Amino acid sequence: MSEDSRLKVSLVPAPERGVWRLGKAKDPLKYNQISAEDDSRSGGNRWSLVSYGTLYCASSLDGCFAEALAPFRVDPELRAIIEDDWQEPYYMTPGTLPQDWRTRHTLVRLQPAKEARFLQVDDEQTLKTLSRELKGELAALGVGALTPEHVRGADRRVTRQIAAWAIAQRTPHQGRLIHGIAYCSRFALRECWAIFSDVDLEEVESQPIWPETDGLQAVAVEYGLTIR
Repeated sequence: MSEDSRLKVSLVPAPERGVWRLGKAKDPLKYNQISAEDDSRSGGNRWSLVSYGTLYCASSLDGCFAEALAPFRVDPELRAIIEDDWQEPYYMTPGTLPQDWRTRHTLVRLQPAKEARFLQVDDEQTLKTLSRELKGELAALGVGALTPEHVRGADRRVTRQIAAWAIAQRTPHQGRLIHGIAYCSRFALRECWAIFSDVDLEEVESQPIWPETDGLQAVAVEYGLTIR
């Protein structure tokens, strides 16, 4: 971990072995980008911008699955209410991950350029600096001092302000200073990465998703899911 002395923020490199991307099999490295209309809304992906693409990755396979499979979880109370109405063979039971989800997705391990540095937004000093740098923008959203709860919260207008600030920072020679965001997942605080679209990435390996793929069963147990 390093601290940019000028900005007083924590900048970190990607893991030595790179990061994992769980993406669609047909285009696993498709960057996420939002419309100008969506930019003013509180929903959407956390670090996505209008003008730049963002690629969401994780340090580990279970981090990828924890993020991707969260929508398949079923609230225990809701499961108790509807489970009797979802009997096979007519319906797939709640909390089941269908086989075609696995075949439509793939895993890719990526190595960002060694010089790439990511803004560690869970760092206390970083949050203090961002609170100062974005004081006006945050006030307009009803936010004073930034906390980890804001970074992981539901109002994505806050996190998009952080991403826009990060992507605008330049070195003394006008090069890119910050290449993406390092952040903790909302799910067991797993280490995740949002990589901006102009960062050089090397594709190290790729693999299909099987029921026995590392991390998948662990997340399935954590979420109470059945893997087909």
